[in-house]
Amino acid sequence: MFVIRKAWLLGAWVLMSTSSSWAMEIEGKGDAAGKLTWHGYGELHYNSPKGSSVPKDGDPAIMDFHRMVWGLSYHWNDQISLHTEIDFEHAAKADDLELEYAYVDFLLTPAVNLRMGAVLMPVGPLNEFHEPPLFYSVERPYVQRTIIPTTWQEGGFGIFGSPLDGAFKYRLYYVSTLDASNFTAEDGIRKGRGKLKEEKSNDKALTGRIEFVAVPGLTLGGSGYKGGGNVVDVEVSILEGDFRYRIGGLDIQGTYAAIDIDGAQKITGKTVGSKMVGWTGEVAYHLLPHFYENTKKDMVLFVRWEEFNTQKEVVSGATADPKNDREVWTYGVAYYPVSDIAVKTDVENWKSAAGERDQRVNVGLAYMF
Repeated sequence: MFVIRKAWLLGAWVLMSTSSSWAMEIEGKGDAAGKLTWHGYGELHYNSPKGSSVPKDGDPAIMDFHRMVWGLSYHWNDQISLHTEIDFEHAAKADDLELEYAYVDFLLTPAVNLRMGAVLMPVGPLNEFHEPPLFYSVERPYVQRTIIPTTWQEGGFGIFGSPLDGAFKYRLYYVSTLDASNFTAEDGIRKGRGKLKEEKSNDKALTGRIEFVAVPGLTLGGSGYKGGGNVVDVEVSILEGDFRYRIGGLDIQGTYAAIDIDGAQKITGKTVGSKMVGWTGEVAYHLLPHFYENTKKDMVLFVRWEEFNTQKEVVSGATADPKNDREVWTYGVAYYPVSDIAVKTDVENWKSAAGERDQRVNVGLAYMF
């Protein structure tokens, strides 16, 4: 009965949002003030074999509606707006809703604006903008899952803007922190995310990102994070750098991320790495625009290399597990009948420093609106 009631309320919420958006589009005549809009994204995955770590031949293939996300935005006026998203994970668990983000923006000038609420951490190029048509593989890049724990949100406030006539973009937030007691040797800091569910908040963190976008087709980005561990007296530092360059049909991108945990020996019961690192390099080519001028369809061939180690360094007296030093090559193709829908397939070749080697085949559907 509880699940049915939640589904009914959600259905009413969506109906209200769509009808209100339609009505306000007409009455507002395109004016942003008083406008309610609805957006979302989702993805279906087939993985053979299952999993998001080194594949195992004995594991079954799985079909998973990995996520369906719905969002509402509301503009009270040209300066103040609300932005929200909720996430349904893995279909059968959709009665357990997860908050993606919910924040209010106060627009002041192009260079300096205010933001407060549940915000996505501006660490890496994917965490804030992770809609599945925006990356070519079926699964999210593993460095930005295992080293940077996408999707990662915290509660807090900060500033953002685009100074120097938009040549730069930046975000700088003061936020709640990870729970270091939940860090693990294999998944690094990922399980330390509290997801703002009565999250322990004894410590705070400072995080930010800057992007240089003045050259057409080129984005240079850097981000950082520094905060405590709440339950455990540690200090977590993240430094990240990335680039993306697209010229014609060629799309090249790369990411480097490193995590240092000062006091990792205080995390008892598991050998959490005191340093974790990850690298990604990707080359893609957009075929259809090369052959058909002004087409809205696209087919992208890509290859991605990733190497990541959640135990690059461990505390004195501990031994790192070579299984946590992993490398993945992903080869695939993504077809876009329109820019917001992608049908994808790829092959992942995994190996670890422990000698594990295996392969995974993926097929997926991704959409956004």
